[in-house]
Amino acid sequence: MSKQKPTQEQINPVLELFTNGQIQEALNALDVLSKDYSDDALFFNIRGACFAGLGQKDAAVESYKKAVLLKPDYAKAHYNLGGALQEIGQLDASVKSYESAIALEPENAEAHNNLGNVLRELEQLDAAIISYEKAIVINPDYVEAHYSLGLTFQDLGQLENTINSYKQVVAIKPDFAGMHNNLGNVYRELGELDAALKSYKKAITIKPDFVEAFFNQGITFQAQNQLGSAVKSYEKVISIKPNLAEAHINLGTIFSELKQFENAEESFRQTILLNPNYAGAHYNLGITLKDLRKIDEAEDSFRNAIIIDPDHAEAHNNLGNVMATQDKLEEAEDSFRNAIVIDPDYAEAHNNLGNVIATQDRFGDAEASYRKAIAFKPDYAQAYSNLGINFKKLGKLEDAEASYRKAIALDQTYTQAHCNLCLILYANGDFDSAIQCIEKAKSINPKSKTIKLISTVLQVRKAKKTFKVGVGNMHKRLTSNPLILRREVESELITNLYEMKLLELDKLKDPSYGNARGSGYELFENGRSIIKTVEKDLINIIKEAIKKNIYIDDSFFTILGDGGRVDRHNHIVDLDKDSSLNLGSQKYSLVYYLCVGDQNCKDPGILKLYDPSEDILPSEGMITIFPADRYHSVVYNGKKDRVMIGINFYSL
Repeated sequence: MSKQKPTQEQINPVLELFTNGQIQEALNALDVLSKDYSDDALFFNIRGACFAGLGQKDAAVESYKKAVLLKPDYAKAHYNLGGALQEIGQLDASVKSYESAIALEPENAEAHNNLGNVLRELEQLDAAIISYEKAIVINPDYVEAHYSLGLTFQDLGQLENTINSYKQVVAIKPDFAGMHNNLGNVYRELGELDAALKSYKKAITIKPDFVEAFFNQGITFQAQNQLGSAVKSYEKVISIKPNLAEAHINLGTIFSELKQFENAEESFRQTILLNPNYAGAHYNLGITLKDLRKIDEAEDSFRNAIIIDPDHAEAHNNLGNVMATQDKLEEAEDSFRNAIVIDPDYAEAHNNLGNVIATQDRFGDAEASYRKAIAFKPDYAQAYSNLGINFKKLGKLEDAEASYRKAIALDQTYTQAHCNLCLILYANGDFDSAIQCIEKAKSINPKSKTIKLISTVLQVRKAKKTFKVGVGNMHKRLTSNPLILRREVESELITNLYEMKLLELDKLKDPSYGNARGSGYELFENGRSIIKTVEKDLINIIKEAIKKNIYIDDSFFTILGDGGRVDRHNHIVDLDKDSSLNLGSQKYSLVYYLCVGDQNCKDPGILKLYDPSEDILPSEGMITIFPADRYHSVVYNGKKDRVMIGINFYSL
């Protein structure tokens, strides 16, 4: 075996080939030289580097091993062997090689840093920190060591130390955009959101198309409730990287918070287009569609989320809510129970299960569900309020009052609990306290229609000293049932209705469906002068007819086209059924026909009343008033639109 050493002139061409990326050529040149210098450690070290460059990791390890075998004090070969062993996952052996390199060259900062990397990979984090700190002592400007030290502190949850390390990195390398972004992430984790935003902005200044920094900036703005700024950040992300599904779903979430539900729907649908198996996107779309009252589509979205992720408890719970709104009580109950099987501590699902069970008059089972909800979430004001409603239905008024008071103690702004307590106090004959209670609710939410109604009714009854309304006196104010009146229709009124935003009622689970469009239930809140004129006239007509003041609860308009229908329904809601107030006996429905459409057809839009059955063919300008508890329906297939205004009102 030759003991001769190659000259530098012989080695340089090999190194030049390697440096230029001509790695196979470098290996070929080594093979030629190795015939004369077969036992040279330097050649085996270079050969190992060539194999590593070609991705032949095992061959690289063997070459480096041969180098250190031939020359045990060859620090560079030990160092390279440590890296090669790390590449093939032999971490313990890698540690020993780096330690050998360090023993031979204690001031080798790179060896200390890389040893730290292997120790971190072995989850020996304290030992890794020591190695990084030694590297930094040797080379205070060693960016990689400061960065790796910061990552290790972050692994240990030592975020202040992480920040100090990352600050060292950006002090040495101010234009390191990625480190400014990482520093922002740590600040955000510490809740220092302003500092996080400064870091993200710095990263973006250095790298204007830095998607991750814009994305993180959006998250931070969202956490600060700066939703407009968050929208801009996510929109910037999408402009740079349109196919990033996470940006679309986050943008959709913000639009939902802003109640811009159409925009939210578009964002969630784009997320699903990019990633059809994204269960969270289907779920969020379902929530948004429910907010848009697109109940059938919401149901489909929740079911899609469940198909993708059968253990998505929230999707099961919200599917139950959708089923409940459609009166599919058995399916709703199954969905809530599925959610509870997946997450037994899911308080909201227990509460919702109680609601759907109570609807079926299974009050004992409902009570058990509410109590479970409270057990899992002791500050659950809504569950206490619902428990109170359940007690009231069981005739346990003292228990109901205690539950309502507990709900209010937990959430003093919970207006529904104040309303429920008001009704209990009224039922107990404590009229003044009942009025105080509803006025408290009114001060919290002055826009609530329900609160306004109860407050108005109680104030009127107090003034008249008529606290009880007998069921036997129902609707005696009507001289006939239905009562038919008339009002001339202004042509501009119909034109104005068509100019308003029209809802597709078929998609909203409204009693109107098929080819049916119309408004929400606040038509008279529209500021148009013609609407105000109609409101004033109709109120005067009603007052004259029933000889009473009235309270308008709902006002709306409906346009039926060919195939439009109104399902059999009445206008009695849960509050109307409360036995203490007995509001149902004071409630009436009014239909004012503006355009009767085409009556020369099979189904000309007859108003069908039930109990007793009666058919009324409307005429233009006809006003029909009947008790709100009277069921009615309509079928229409004329070629011209049939337009009406509807009102639900209470006599006072």
